[in-house]
Amino acid sequence: MDVLLGDLSYTLGVGQTNTFLRVAGNLAGSNAAKLSAIFNRTLAHAKGKLFLSLQGCYTIDSTALAALVSQHRAMGNLAREMVLVDVPSQILQILEGSHLASLFEIFPSLEDAEKKYGRAVC
Repeated sequence: MDVLLGDLSYTLGVGQTNTFLRVAGNLAGSNAAKLSAIFNRTLAHAKGKLFLSLQGCYTIDSTALAALVSQHRAMGNLAREMVLVDVPSQILQILEGSHLASLFEIFPSLEDAEKKYGRAVC
């Protein structure tokens, strides 16, 4: 399912064993609230491990970082995990600078994550 929310878009795929979510656009300002709504929808449908791709994201602010942490915590409460894939270098620098990178297992690509955990969506 591909959804466009102004300058933020996402693709959600729910498989038998794992879930894939790709978010693209500006993760700052009013889009942080949209990101939280996307995460709530994903949480309601997610199965297994969540592969979160940030490919196509070009900025992120503290509110969106808080939404990432909240999603990580919510997945943990359901005994599920979230891994980040395809994280652009500017977003990765912010995650590392804020010391949030240590919360997540981060893979350079979806293919690398799938090698370790199986297909994101079959």
